[in-house]
Amino acid sequence: MRSMQAFVRHVHLMRVVILTGALAAIAATGVSAGNNDGRRHDSDDTITFTVDVAEDFSLFNPTLVKPTDTQPERGAFFVTEGNIFPRGTIKGDGATFDPNGAGAIGRWFCRGTHLVSATEFPTSPRSVHTAQLYLLPDESRSIATEGVEGNVTLLRAITGATGPFRGYIGEQKQTMLGFNATGGVNLRVTFILKKAVR
Repeated sequence: MRSMQAFVRHVHLMRVVILTGALAAIAATGVSAGNNDGRRHDSDDTITFTVDVAEDFSLFNPTLVKPTDTQPERGAFFVTEGNIFPRGTIKGDGATFDPNGAGAIGRWFCRGTHLVSATEFPTSPRSVHTAQLYLLPDESRSIATEGVEGNVTLLRAITGATGPFRGYIGEQKQTMLGFNATGGVNLRVTFILKKAVR
């Protein structure tokens, strides 16, 4: 009986340690506690927070479908990256925003496939299918997602995570804000994470 009580106490202590670690990780990303505006709310089993992402278009590298193509067409692969900032850092569409400016809290990587040509990209609701990796700030605290992207707010699946986010499942809500000073996209991303039921 004593060993069972000790085990229960140990499990409870581990839950407290894990929850404390998750809260510390969120605080480290510059996300504070709140209610409905894309930050932590609901219960101990739910984490919700929002960040801004700015792509550095100088790092966008496509693989063209045909050697004669002058731009990425449907089926072209690409890889790109940028920086992650606290929610609200990018004002408006962020046309003059510098993705390499001060204040970044993490790094964003993206690889994907064009579903439309590059000229259609700005106006298409589903322009690319991508896998994204959010380092908050590094591989020890990361979230991976997959889905489509376009000029409307879309939901994407969270496919995995590390550190304090490990064991959570959920969705990524993504809104395209516009294009920044490098020509890269600006995004506002909300993560809605729920503890997986075992």
